[in-house]
Amino acid sequence: MLTPLARRSGTTPHKHDDLLKQIAESEVFRAAPVMRALLIYLWHNQGQPISEYAIATEALGRPAGFDPKSDSTVRVQVARLRAKLKEFYESAGESFPLRLNIPLGGHELQWTYRAPVKSLASKFSGVPRHYLWGAAAAGGVLLALCIGLAIYVRALKAQIPAPQPPLPRFWQSFIVGKKPVVIVLPSPVYFSWPSHHVLVRDLNVAEYTQWETSPFLKSTAQKWGPPELAQTYVGAQETTAGTDLLQYLDRQSQPARLTESRRFPAESYATQNTIFLGMPRTATYLNHILEKTNYYIASVEPDVIKSRTPRAGEPAEFREISYSADRVTAPSIITMLPTRPEHTRVLLLFGRHLTTMSSMLVTPEGLRLIDDAWTKAGSPEAWEMVVQAEFYRDTILKFEVAACRPIATNFWK
Repeated sequence: MLTPLARRSGTTPHKHDDLLKQIAESEVFRAAPVMRALLIYLWHNQGQPISEYAIATEALGRPAGFDPKSDSTVRVQVARLRAKLKEFYESAGESFPLRLNIPLGGHELQWTYRAPVKSLASKFSGVPRHYLWGAAAAGGVLLALCIGLAIYVRALKAQIPAPQPPLPRFWQSFIVGKKPVVIVLPSPVYFSWPSHHVLVRDLNVAEYTQWETSPFLKSTAQKWGPPELAQTYVGAQETTAGTDLLQYLDRQSQPARLTESRRFPAESYATQNTIFLGMPRTATYLNHILEKTNYYIASVEPDVIKSRTPRAGEPAEFREISYSADRVTAPSIITMLPTRPEHTRVLLLFGRHLTTMSSMLVTPEGLRLIDDAWTKAGSPEAWEMVVQAEFYRDTILKFEVAACRPIATNFWK
């Protein structure tokens, strides 16, 4: 049995301890003793109410003064353990019977067991050999027939499209009328003086017509003349988030494509379902829509989302929280607008951390959180949510829905 970390009182040995031992003693975990210790601890204490403090002090060797509110050690190490388990199963293959996982946003170790298929030889170990030879000859003939039939059946199946699993409720609600999806990435406003080979972006200027409000742009224009508008760049985070959504929809056999906001004609609303990505300084073209929603981004860096009409018991604002240079919790907005008169839908993903929202929309854990909040709000046709994600550098440790409220069906009137 496993012994590196003791079980808590009241727990009993598990029938699959031997399989867990094989995982813990594999090459993947022998090279990562901290991950091995954490894995064994979580395995020994399944079903127990384990806090981050207990994990830190009992499994990770942190001192008794450990404070999980100011120290993200446990969430970081759990995220790394998920990656190690993925690495183990990639090397062990699908045949390994014990499958472990830790759902995103928690630290409970979950498992499933797939009984290995017994070999044919073990099933016939007590049968006399001469019977086996006769059976083998007859079996050879049957095998040849079966192979021929299998090849024929496979050829027939290849002509039949594989059935697609049903779309999650969120995506069923968004994709209406069997129309394609276009994902619109914002084209930030740059100012150019081509004759001087200078390209400038002022983060406080979101529209070309406002360039004179920038002291730098105005003083430069006095020397070189007015700047030209340049929109030839799309941000890396916007591109990553858009690509995540595009790949997900492609796996669901849903027609979709990427485009830039400067190439998106307003009449496109009528022919396709549209996903807009952006933030205040890159998506001013959405102002006519955003002015009608309740939640809005009041400032960036630090990010602050405010409610125009706070309800009783609901926060009036949701602020970015910085725990350290590497760890931060930041809010964003997901808005599902009502069906348009042309029978199409519009989805807004609005905030500085766009990959948070794309991750929620393409993972089972994120879609479940959205669905739960949507259901709690009464399952309205249209709604807006404030979502918050905790990051450690580029790793999402957890995300949650902080607020959700319905949008009136007459929004487009």
